[in-house]
Amino acid sequence: MQKNPNHILICSRNDEEALTILQIAEKLKINILESAQPHGAQLGKEPNLLVRLQEDFPDARTLAIVEIPGPKMENELTELGYTVNIIDHHRYGELDRMKQESSLEQFLAYFEITDEDLTSAGFDPLMISAVGAIDRGFLWELDTLGITDAQKKEARAYYRGLTLELGAKMRLHQEGIAKEAWDRKTEQDGMLIIESADGETSIRDSLSYLIADTYGKPRTAVIKQGNRRIYVQESDFSQKLLDAFGGFTFGRDRCWGILKEDGSIPSIDEVIAVIRDN
Repeated sequence: MQKNPNHILICSRNDEEALTILQIAEKLKINILESAQPHGAQLGKEPNLLVRLQEDFPDARTLAIVEIPGPKMENELTELGYTVNIIDHHRYGELDRMKQESSLEQFLAYFEITDEDLTSAGFDPLMISAVGAIDRGFLWELDTLGITDAQKKEARAYYRGLTLELGAKMRLHQEGIAKEAWDRKTEQDGMLIIESADGETSIRDSLSYLIADTYGKPRTAVIKQGNRRIYVQESDFSQKLLDAFGGFTFGRDRCWGILKEDGSIPSIDEVIAVIRDN
């Protein structure tokens, strides 16, 4: 690891990849400004960001910001003399930050963290690689690592351990809601249609595991939760959906989603119409 100690990592502890990034950073004593924002974090909404930077890291002027977009605030930080480096792999409406590498992989490269560094800090480099692979393309990406079935099983167990560490009670609650929705699933035009009345609790990850366990290969799935969330996973039409409805893409542009607090998400029929028309 070769980076100047005056670099600051800005990251929220809101999913398995982010948790892994923070765990590594903590062990390697990288300066951290941790955000308490959940999924959908925005830099402009980070409380007292400038005050915290100036008070906690008065001599640091280089930032590495993980999946907390905010071009306006990024420009303000640049004008104040900070060098801003973006670590991300998503599209947010017209803001394109898609990359082939996961944020974890970008983080390791940015801070020049080697497998030897990871091992010395108490991590298994293979499991860290697995987390990065799962985040960039879900379980199917483990095949790109050239690992055995036993190692894939170990990787899934490791990832689930991270999930539970983020909040065991909440995660078990999510899995219960996901299983109820899964048991009511239907199919339309070769796609799985999965609906839940619960728009508050994200169940996409839990459903993804059920799809993998059931089919053993990617399946296009439309996942609608109440009037707040709708996702399409494993589709060739993520960009078309983004153009039509806004939202964001992820999973190497194979997945699309939108979250609207005002309930103005498109219907399943409207989403399927975009897919059909293309």
